[in-house]
Amino acid sequence: MQRVIRDAQATSEGMSALQAKVALIQKHFPPTVASLFAIPRMGSGDVLEWWTELGGQPTPYADLKEDAQRRLLETYEVRQTSLGQLADELQKRGQPTEADDLRSLLGAPELDKLYSLNGEPLVVRWNQRPPKPIVPPVIPVAPVVPPSRRGWWLAAALLALLLLLLALWLWWFLHREPVVVVPPVAPVVTPVEKPVEKPVEPAPAPVVEPEPKPVPAPEPTPEPVPVPKPVPAPKPAPVPEPKPTPPPKPVPPPKPEVAAPPPAPTLDNFACRKTAPKSEVPQFVVVLDTSGSMDLNIKSVKADEDWFYGPDINKLLDPNRTMRLTAKPSRMDVAKESLAGMINGLDPKIDTRLITFAGCERTPDRGVFKFGDRPRLINGIRGLVPDDGTPLADSLAHAASTVDGRNNDAVIVMFVDGEDGCGQDVCAVSRRIAREQPRLRVNVVKIGAGGPSRCIAENTGGRVYNSTNAAELGNLLKQASKEVSSNAKCD
Repeated sequence: MQRVIRDAQATSEGMSALQAKVALIQKHFPPTVASLFAIPRMGSGDVLEWWTELGGQPTPYADLKEDAQRRLLETYEVRQTSLGQLADELQKRGQPTEADDLRSLLGAPELDKLYSLNGEPLVVRWNQRPPKPIVPPVIPVAPVVPPSRRGWWLAAALLALLLLLLALWLWWFLHREPVVVVPPVAPVVTPVEKPVEKPVEPAPAPVVEPEPKPVPAPEPTPEPVPVPKPVPAPKPAPVPEPKPTPPPKPVPPPKPEVAAPPPAPTLDNFACRKTAPKSEVPQFVVVLDTSGSMDLNIKSVKADEDWFYGPDINKLLDPNRTMRLTAKPSRMDVAKESLAGMINGLDPKIDTRLITFAGCERTPDRGVFKFGDRPRLINGIRGLVPDDGTPLADSLAHAASTVDGRNNDAVIVMFVDGEDGCGQDVCAVSRRIAREQPRLRVNVVKIGAGGPSRCIAENTGGRVYNSTNAAELGNLLKQASKEVSSNAKCD
């Protein structure tokens, strides 16, 4: 843990509430999210300090380059979204106080309080009140004292005396005798008119046109930087296109002299009987589940699937469980290696058809592979990527349509980890297969602890093999393919 800044302007008021909010985030989130807000502590000299558990040199947002600033803000928005989702989840759980505490941390960052530590955002001085404004001192003004009553009486007396003197002078002026004064006659002088001078209008100010600003020369266009061509990622070995299935051989009409055919083989195996005629090589189809749940760990159970593919908040609230469910080996890893071992162990006379999943829309038929094509088949299987849903019923119906199952033996081995996820009735499909193709057997190999419908094997006379680890699955696959290999050796 390291100290980022000492904040002399902040106070310790409400520091326990800030530390409680940090503890709430650390309780529900991994360190990458919990480290978004710095931890407040009281340092020496009663100065508030901001600390972090992140390593690296703290760099203020203003000192970052433009590209680094953009990436830092994008990471900040991701962390804010996680906090908002947790606040909504706590509100639903009946914890409104904790939810309100988290919502108080949401909002756009104050860039002067944002730092970067190895690309991770860090906010300091968060939830701090702004400093109190400085109020200028009030300068007292001396009050205006009105004159006293004594000064008013003195002014009134002087005014009355002046009015009395004015009245006496007016009476004397009206009653005195007039004195006639004859003025001397002066010669009349005609005044000489002066020429009227016209006002001089000011000359108009010259209009000064602004000097044209020099037009800057265009900057040279930078030469384009050659972009290196992306190196294409290595593609997995393509699975060859399916070859057309040869039509079933026509059934000759029964002759009355020939005895009835022997009874159908038992549910346990397809071993040749001494009384049976020469058997043809049985048809063999593999159905491999490539749904999204095959990416989970081989030991995950149905409850783990429901939790993992439930609300996204689950993965944020329990990151340890998320890491455990996505750890290697996955169901797909185990299925690929075990299936490759089974194919290599098949009798050379056996041709193998491969069918996979592609969501609920279709079930890709990868074609039929002879003995010499088995390396290409195994490479194609190892390049498959799990995704989308589980069309269990549709894949079974399509696999059954590619074999005879009436006049010749056929075996289907299905590698699946769950029930049908596309709204189809797989039990009804298996009952129809048992009625229309009595010599077709379906063995089901359960990958992991999932639970596909047992009716598939029960209705068609096949078996269900359970497996929760790679070694056990390899042995079960040999058992599942033993029946078809034994029939291939019949003479």
